[in-house]
Amino acid sequence: MAVKLPIKKSDLVEKKPQRVSVGGKNVFIVMIDGNVYAMDALCSHRGGPLENGALDGYNIKCPWHGAIYDVRTGKVSPSTPWGKGQAPYKVSVGASGELSIDF
Repeated sequence: MAVKLPIKKSDLVEKKPQRVSVGGKNVFIVMIDGNVYAMDALCSHRGGPLENGALDGYNIKCPWHGAIYDVRTGKVSPSTPWGKGQAPYKVSVGASGELSIDF
């Protein structure tokens, strides 16, 4: 089911993660090389705010305990096995830049 996000692609800054709330769910969203990626916003380990983490390429590192996730897939890095994979969401960009994700 596609759900419209409360922001447009033009609201995103390249490589600057942010959190949006949609349908009572917190979603991590980031634009890298013009592509928009989304996944659950809270770290699966202890609920750290991933939008405050350090971005390195396609990897976001949780600011609380260092779990690393690939923003494209939500998969946790083998180097941080205490985290569990995040649910990734497919992002669609409409003709006027509106963003939708599939839950």
